[in-house]
Amino acid sequence: MEFGICNLTIVPLRAEGAHRSEMISQLLFGETFEIITKSKDWTKISTTADGYMGWIQNGQFLTVDSQLYQHYQSLSITRVGFEGGFLRHRDYAIQLLHGTHVRTSFAYFDAEDNIQEFVGQELRYSAVDFKEQVSLLAKRYWDAPYLWGGRSKFGIDCSGFSQLIYQSFGVSLPRDAYQQVELGGTVDFLSEIEVGDLAFFDNEEGRINHVGIMLDSEKIIHASARLRIDRMDLEGIFNQELNRYTHKLRIVKRYI
Repeated sequence: MEFGICNLTIVPLRAEGAHRSEMISQLLFGETFEIITKSKDWTKISTTADGYMGWIQNGQFLTVDSQLYQHYQSLSITRVGFEGGFLRHRDYAIQLLHGTHVRTSFAYFDAEDNIQEFVGQELRYSAVDFKEQVSLLAKRYWDAPYLWGGRSKFGIDCSGFSQLIYQSFGVSLPRDAYQQVELGGTVDFLSEIEVGDLAFFDNEEGRINHVGIMLDSEKIIHASARLRIDRMDLEGIFNQELNRYTHKLRIVKRYI
């Protein structure tokens, strides 16, 4: 069995092995995956963190055997904060984004030399900091552009946003909204909503197609064209700029 480690800042994960194929998610530097199958130019993978499957281009990752993979997972990590940072190796430095977990003692660039230094903001949150800090962290993404499959401040989608924010507090969520809604406990009344709860919305067919993070019982931050803050009530999200409801509320869930 072979595994891989992403060794670029951010890499597209595609539905099929082709550049024209839809980007369904992204890998951040240091993230790992199981290799399912390889072609000449592409590799099908299943991510370690959430079992998400897709294709990445060959040359955008390190291939490791199961022994080295287990060693990598055992190493202590540095969690990169919102301001990001760099991993320096000799005269080379690669940019690291918020959400990246980096092992500074692992030889990402040179198998014979693992002397590296992280320079930047380190994230030190845990689940106990969630209620106090989740709103502040989420708001730092305000006005980030929407990007289908995106997982960074340079472009992010609704479920990538909720996954990334929760991950910052040590809580793992699946990649897509329809998967995230299957977890957590239901919040029965809007008046009982707490900061950090996730609100889910569905389409005309009843399929969950959107998620956002509640800032209080009436305000939600979510990715729709950009990361924005809107009002929410029993009907759903009301976009004041458009003067209409844009998303129909299905359910609110709590994870912490």
